[in-house]
Amino acid sequence: MPRGCRLLLAHPPVEMSELRMTGSTDPFHDERIRAAQAGGNVLLVRSRMIVPRMDYNCPAASPITDCPPSEGSWSRVVFEDYACSAEAINELAALNTPSR
Repeated sequence: MPRGCRLLLAHPPVEMSELRMTGSTDPFHDERIRAAQAGGNVLLVRSRMIVPRMDYNCPAASPITDCPPSEGSWSRVVFEDYACSAEAINELAALNTPSR
């Protein structure tokens, strides 16, 4: 995280399915609300796969939403709430801007 960001809280790890993390239009809505209620304006989501896809009818190259009823892989996820200055938010936004 850039200077200007202060960690407010690192939540205990949770296990989440690939379907929950990528199959929803707003998969971390509740966590963003929780961060805002704690005074944060940035939610960092760290994930590490713990169980790969086990469904042979759903190759890794396929979107998990194309593979019902599979949940896909499972990951251990940690949410971190940060309070960041406007400058730090601009710096983070620049990281997500595609290069031409």
